[in-house]
Amino acid sequence: MLSSKAIEVLSPLFEIIKNSKGKTIKQIKQELNLERENMKKGASGLIVENLLGIKNNNNADADLPEIGCEIKVLPLQKNKDGQIKAKEPTQIQMINYFEVANEKWETAKVRKKINLTFWIVYLAKENSKSLHQDDYKIVDYFIDHPSEDKIVIFKKDWEEIQKFIINGLSDKLSCSMGTYLEPKTKGANNLDKTDAPDGNGGKIRARRRAFYYKKNYTNTQIIPNIDISKI
Repeated sequence: MLSSKAIEVLSPLFEIIKNSKGKTIKQIKQELNLERENMKKGASGLIVENLLGIKNNNNADADLPEIGCEIKVLPLQKNKDGQIKAKEPTQIQMINYFEVANEKWETAKVRKKINLTFWIVYLAKENSKSLHQDDYKIVDYFIDHPSEDKIVIFKKDWEEIQKFIINGLSDKLSCSMGTYLEPKTKGANNLDKTDAPDGNGGKIRARRRAFYYKKNYTNTQIIPNIDISKI
């Protein structure tokens, strides 16, 4: 259940997205007088920074630190059969292998990142064809505060990932792991590596990875709760 403080902080943002439902990125840029600017930001940056007026950050702090709330954008794809699914997994945060190896779930950084999330959903792909960014359409929003049953699943996924890391198997992690949480590779190529525990008190080099929400999570826990009438 949302606190009164969370409702106070989030209510103006709800109204912004409500008023933007059904609009394309191009329409939003025109309304924000960004059409003539050199807009290099992706849809995520434009929606979060320009539409909501919130500075995007890559640090450990929540996007809305006063209520510990993350803001995530979720691109959808509408398949030829009419099914609407998440287009891709959603990044939560980078994995620091040594840090995760020494964490406990109760105080793990990733747990704080999934506690309260403001999801903004937009259509990015239709009939198996990716839309031009200007044609992305705002669909809806959803506030996600996972129940204890869901947290148990996140915990199990995290513990499996942590076990691999502790045992020196960081480079054996796979995005096929987990039910809700996956350790997806990041970086330019297979040579983009960082330090990780070797399982014997030393270190090895392993591909960079980040915690991601699996598409299974957004497909089953987010999308069924949004209004898809605009698409």
